[in-house]
Amino acid sequence: MSPRSTRLVFLLALSACTEQATAPGVCPDFCPGGQIGVVDSVFTDMIERDSSFSGYVEAGNGEVLTVADVPGLVDSRGIFLMNAMFTRVTNRPSDTTTVPITVDSARLRLNIVHRDTNATNLWIKVYRLPIDIDSTTTFAQVAPAFADSVVDSVSLSALLARPQIFDSATLAFWGDTIQTDSAGHVLQVGNTDSTLILYFDLDTTQARFVAADSGKVAYGVRVSGDSLASIALGAAEAGRAARIVWFFTYPDSTATPKDSTATRGALFDSFVFDPPTAALDSNLAVGGVPAARSLLRVRIPPLLRDSADVVRATLILVPVGPVPGAPSDSFEIKARPVIADLGAKSPLSTNSVFFGSKQIHLNVADTVRMELTDLIRAWALDTTAATALMLGQVPEASSYTQIRFYSTRTPAFRPTLHITYVRRYAFGIP
Repeated sequence: MSPRSTRLVFLLALSACTEQATAPGVCPDFCPGGQIGVVDSVFTDMIERDSSFSGYVEAGNGEVLTVADVPGLVDSRGIFLMNAMFTRVTNRPSDTTTVPITVDSARLRLNIVHRDTNATNLWIKVYRLPIDIDSTTTFAQVAPAFADSVVDSVSLSALLARPQIFDSATLAFWGDTIQTDSAGHVLQVGNTDSTLILYFDLDTTQARFVAADSGKVAYGVRVSGDSLASIALGAAEAGRAARIVWFFTYPDSTATPKDSTATRGALFDSFVFDPPTAALDSNLAVGGVPAARSLLRVRIPPLLRDSADVVRATLILVPVGPVPGAPSDSFEIKARPVIADLGAKSPLSTNSVFFGSKQIHLNVADTVRMELTDLIRAWALDTTAATALMLGQVPEASSYTQIRFYSTRTPAFRPTLHITYVRRYAFGIP
């Protein structure tokens, strides 16, 4: 072999040795054994204790007043008491004497914040109620007034079918287009959303102004229809309560009566319904009036804390039965972690990242599944956190609707957690 050939063989040998020395490791020679394991499991014992509590929010403090008539299931009616009205005025700011006012009419305004658009032949009826209604008033106490004290009624379905009026005079007076009927009822669509604003023009027999009662009046609202008769009225709690405008005159020094108006809002509003919310039992109750909540206490197993990473976590709740009522009265339940477990008075977290929620549809009893991945993952990492959550209705005390779930006291249908997790990879010992 020539010197040149010998040198070439030597260089190729060096090149091969260098190439092999700097190459990355090749599995399975240089990688640990084993596989990444994904586990999908239903934990039937993670929820150890659960309880229901009632009395959080009363109907008079809800955001809306649910008015519904579903034969054989529920009859819900709105009630409200208007603020007192002055009975005397001064002719001029500098006067020291007052003169009486004479009321000649009034206009009642209702905010309809929700309705079933599929309702047919939907009627709204207004009734005169006693002025002593308050938060303790029951359905039975006002039932006689709803039987014989009707003030006015209007077919909302027919009014919605009427053409819109938008001439310059109408726009100047109402500020927007309106729909009206031959009886003078006026309907407006709210400026900011789909709220309907309904006006009733009332004479002195419909709006009785009694000076001895300081002009206080109380009304009730009921609905009827061929189907799906349900609406929600705005409440004082949400700044959408009923209002009444009084039109009155008072004598002037020139003997010519002066015209004026004054607006009064609701002093109190609520709704009553039949049948009433059932008392608490061994099951978990969420919603109703007064509002009920359910507290679920969760035990995080050592497996999820020490040797697994949570990929997904779902709370599974089995309803005792369907929630009866109008289909449009569906509602939301929300799961919020507690800051400290103090039973019924447990303070709730405001961190919405860890909230779970689910829409509940009426007249069906499907199993409820609520995603809680971020919450369970956070609890697995934080051993100091209070591992309990509260189930509540959104908004509370705004409807007759209440759902009940089986509790841990019914083992076959108890609340469970469906968790998908990954076992942490064991790289072995060198």
